Amino acid sequence: MGLLPSAWAETESPASEASSSPPSAADAASQQSNDANTANNPLTVIPAVVLQNYYQPVLRGAPGTGANQPILRAVMPHEAFGGSNLLRLSLPVGSAAWGNGNSNAGLGDLTLFNVRIFDLSSTAGIGVGPLVVLPTATDAALGSRQWQLGAQATVSSHFNWGLLAALVSYQASVDGDANALTIQPFVFRNLGKGYYLRSSGIMTFDTRTGDGVVPIGLGLGKVTRLANGNIVNVYLEPQISVDARGTGQPEFQLFAGFNIQFPPKAKAVATAPATSDPSASTQRPD
Repeated sequence: MGLLPSAWAETESPASEASSSPPSAADAASQQSNDANTANNPLTVIPAVVLQNYYQPVLRGAPGTGANQPILRAVMPHEAFGGSNLLRLSLPVGSAAWGNGNSNAGLGDLTLFNVRIFDLSSTAGIGVGPLVVLPTATDAALGSRQWQLGAQATVSSHFNWGLLAALVSYQASVDGDANALTIQPFVFRNLGKGYYLRSSGIMTFDTRTGDGVVPIGLGLGKVTRLANGNIVNVYLEPQISVDARGTGQPEFQLFAGFNIQFPPKAKAVATAPATSDPSASTQRPD
């Protein structure tokens, strides 16, 4: 499958490869670019844990109010429906909203979606599948607190210079009182040595009321492959809303995140030393 990183495939390497020469500068740069694309690709089929935070100090039409939303995500690849799938869980943890002398903190609504991945080419793919929102918010200010159903689509294409991708989802409450269309375009430009520029603002629209927000961001990230093979990605991206309709939409937000991916480890297979003495492997009676 074109989108699967080489680390996802189970490989065997002879013990003699341990003495191979170190990679060239060009090989190292290529590996760093591949690692950056792997870390940022929303269709990478590698288990991952993600911690992100949206700090929103200014909300439209509500002076003195703000919000902070840490989000814990888990990405779990699995095989189903005849191919590769990604299951992602997202839970706002420790969310806070304040204003008018009041503040609320607690959990937000839990969002789950599963996409079945299809190749479009050797460097591009698409994932589509169902989405469900569970009403786990501990306060009305931290979530809709309604069951919601919908669908998710993700498309991605990687290049030597970086990555382009987009997530589109639609969800509606079971009773019809709430709905949301979200569009999240991704642009990543690799800079070398694991650094990259990024833009990933999430456009959100309420198709029932016409409220919505269109943020534009520009940030910096750094991808590092650890000695054990795990891939760490840290980033910071300020986002300004170029269009905000409805009270409570963020005028500005600071987006930060930490991802760690856990590629399966390659297997090393030791080879027995060769010998020219046939008796070395045969026991003979005296």
